[in-house]
Amino acid sequence: MRYKKGNPKTFNRVGDYKNIEIMKKIFMMAVMAAATLTANAQWWAGGEVGFTSSHTNGVGTEKNFTIQPEVGYSLNDKFDVALSIGYTYASEKLNKKLGGDKYSANAFEINPYVRYKFVKAGNFFAFVDGGIEYVTCHYQGVSNNENQLGISITPGIAYNVSPKVTLVSHLGEGLYYNHEWMKDTYHANNVGFRLFNGITFGAYYNF
Repeated sequence: MRYKKGNPKTFNRVGDYKNIEIMKKIFMMAVMAAATLTANAQWWAGGEVGFTSSHTNGVGTEKNFTIQPEVGYSLNDKFDVALSIGYTYASEKLNKKLGGDKYSANAFEINPYVRYKFVKAGNFFAFVDGGIEYVTCHYQGVSNNENQLGISITPGIAYNVSPKVTLVSHLGEGLYYNHEWMKDTYHANNVGFRLFNGITFGAYYNF
């Protein structure tokens, strides 16, 4: 609606003042809520490294090395939100009877997740991480990458060395579901539950 020149808009002063007061109260409540959240929250950063090696008689040896830096935000004593970015190098060397060939792969992943902490005993506590994971993997001699997109629930334990330093360990892959595909080749759905395979160890610094 356009107002004509010489016909200024009129205001309900009492109603306007009430609206301003309500807006002030809402703003102050939002500021107080944000301050409370910030006071109870804490940033942390660190990561994990892992190494596994397995040998199958008559077949060969597989090795995996993983490094996974992470950054997180503690909302309260129970919940954290975090983001991890990982790199894995995997290799396999076949038995001489199978030709003795060696294969390798490089994988990159990104994993936003929520951590729930429970079962505290002194400086120890258990946790589970529930998140979304995307992985892309390049195999030696293969032109297309293998990709995975899925969800997982991974258990772990941690120990607070001090208010600033926390040691952590994930106890395998946990419960997972993912969709796996390679362009112009295949698609597959995977569901599984694995404990104590590929255990990783790491440390966080609490700011």
